[in-house]
Amino acid sequence: MGIYSINESASAALQIAQAGILVTSQNVAGTSVEGFSRRTANTVMNALAPNSLMLNGSSFAVEGFTRQYSSLLGAQLLNQQAKSTNSETLTQYVSMIDSVIADKSAGLSSAITDFFNTMGKYAAEPTNKALASAITASANVVAQRLSGISNIVERLKNDSSTGLNDAVRQINTHLPALGTINQKIIEANRPGNSAPSADLLDQRDRILTNLQKLIGGQSLINQDGTATHLVNGLPLVERGLANSISINSNGKSLAVNFQQPNSSSSYSQTIQKVDSGQMGALLTLGNEFIPLIEQRLNTTAISLVKVANEAVVDNSVSPIAIFGFKVGSNTFKNFNESNLTVAVPSFSLNSEIDVKNLYESLGSIAKNESTSVDFKPLSAGQTLTIAGLTFTAGSSGATAAQVSSAFANISETNTHSALNTSKSLSSTAGASYTGGTFTSGTVSGWNSGAATNNLATFTSSTSSLNVSNLTASGPSSARVSFRSMASGETLTIAGLTFTAGSSGATAAQVSSAFANIADTNTHSALNTSKNLSSTAGGSYTGGTFTSGTVSGWNSGAAANESVTFLTSTVSQNVSNLTASGSLATNLPTITMNLFPAIITSTEGYSGNSLFLVNKLTAANFISVAPTDPLLYYSNSNLQTPKISSENANTAQLKSSLFGNLVADLVTDVGVQVATWNNSKKADDAVLSNLKEQREQLSGVNLDEEAANLLKYQQLYSASTKILQTGNQMFNTLLAIMN
Repeated sequence: MGIYSINESASAALQIAQAGILVTSQNVAGTSVEGFSRRTANTVMNALAPNSLMLNGSSFAVEGFTRQYSSLLGAQLLNQQAKSTNSETLTQYVSMIDSVIADKSAGLSSAITDFFNTMGKYAAEPTNKALASAITASANVVAQRLSGISNIVERLKNDSSTGLNDAVRQINTHLPALGTINQKIIEANRPGNSAPSADLLDQRDRILTNLQKLIGGQSLINQDGTATHLVNGLPLVERGLANSISINSNGKSLAVNFQQPNSSSSYSQTIQKVDSGQMGALLTLGNEFIPLIEQRLNTTAISLVKVANEAVVDNSVSPIAIFGFKVGSNTFKNFNESNLTVAVPSFSLNSEIDVKNLYESLGSIAKNESTSVDFKPLSAGQTLTIAGLTFTAGSSGATAAQVSSAFANISETNTHSALNTSKSLSSTAGASYTGGTFTSGTVSGWNSGAATNNLATFTSSTSSLNVSNLTASGPSSARVSFRSMASGETLTIAGLTFTAGSSGATAAQVSSAFANIADTNTHSALNTSKNLSSTAGGSYTGGTFTSGTVSGWNSGAAANESVTFLTSTVSQNVSNLTASGSLATNLPTITMNLFPAIITSTEGYSGNSLFLVNKLTAANFISVAPTDPLLYYSNSNLQTPKISSENANTAQLKSSLFGNLVADLVTDVGVQVATWNNSKKADDAVLSNLKEQREQLSGVNLDEEAANLLKYQQLYSASTKILQTGNQMFNTLLAIMN
């Protein structure tokens, strides 16, 4: 083996050792970074001896670095992370209320039982002042317990609301960060660049993990390594484009704010449901769990005031009451007081059915929902479908004011033909002409008001219709302003490539070439139909279509060197209409005609009952029982009690009405919390198993890395010694020759 081969092999070994030491140091440093994936250096045989007679050996080289990662395991881990965070958030937030409601010494059930038992004892001996004092004492305990639980529920509501806002802020920080990482990955995949670095892919996965923890959804890894994150089918991040989320005005649902490419405007769409992640847990608490508890507590408070106060009322000059509601400066002891904000109709509580009806009257009472629509101008022939009606712009297009005027003042079941007649839309002139006509459809589920500043407010015709059901659809429109082209310059748009002729092409000639094209038109057919191959003539446009087929678009006539393009399919996204070619900075200007923005203004809300309007709630529940036991008696005479034995018995007999009401509260909360606790244990077990599997594949073993480091150090040392020896041999040979 010659000195050259020795040096070559030693040099290759030195490079392998350097790469190994580098990747080992990265792995060791990565142990402190969450989500770090172990790297390995790959070596390949670089050259073989050409035959057995030429003993110049074989050499090796470093091919690259491999990130130890499993796509399947990564996807499973992301999905499970969302589930685990969801159950963990639920159990964390409800732990306090669960312990209070289940605690007999602090619970509501035992306090109410003691109160009615005291009333029963008083009924047997109404002249006993000590028993009268006991009524006040037990009533105070009931009020304290009910108020205490209400305060905990209110704190839980505030905490979940704060958590929701914090989560939204965090998500809106991660979304643009993921978009930036995606853009870097795209750039790393371009010709001339190496593949995306392992660090970049680890950053991508860390952001996806955080998004799964916060909002769940579906994380997709695209073929080019970029990530797409969806929630309920709505994209939060699509490659380099990052949208944002917000909390709707009702405080109980979320919306995705879509950022239009090449535009500062955006439109929003409500997320129907979030099932996992921290956001899913907080929305479950705010929309389901907390309202259920509030409903039980409010029913209990109203029932106590009704039963206790009506049972003990007498006809004395100064009647007494046991419970009431403190609202501002007012104290309400019954439900027919004149200073109530809204009068409460009379009602009775004599059976469990009555209590059930009361409970249901405090439940979800949805109002008709309304939303404002900000209309945009339509190009000639462009259609817009909203609220069941399809509007088609006329030959001159339609302004935003004309479109909003057309959709204003419509009512449920109005037909398109009737609206055309009543609004004189079929007229070609006149004050009521709105730039187009309704070409099909019947108003479905909505009514609208007058139009103001291009806005029209739509209100659902039923309380069950959600504002998210009001959507706009139709072919999108874009206005393209063409530029002149120099000889041989190319322009590609809508799937066609146009090449300017030897004399170049004016802007009018280019716009004429791209005018009146239809989806699937081929470049050769257009050259023929437009006589573009001719060297002269009125239809000559300064060049020819040299390749391509029209894809996804139709265009209208050319006017002022501009042409309007319409999508051939119903789509709200016109970002896929782009211009490219050798024109450099002289590319056409593309102006998007945006679809109407649907702005949620009012959504249906819960708890709109007369009791809650008057704030007769558990949070305002108090004990008004006399502090002086003598006030239980007329003129302080123990022989003339204000609460008769019969009235006390009546109140005590109605105690059974509270049994199921309070028991259901304890059971519902207990069962729900137990379910969440069990889910948390199961989710934690699965998550732990997946993390262990990932650790085995992608984790760093310090003992193994220490062994690798020693191996590569020895290889490095041996390689340098060989190089030194080879150098000495070479110097010796030179010395002999000299």
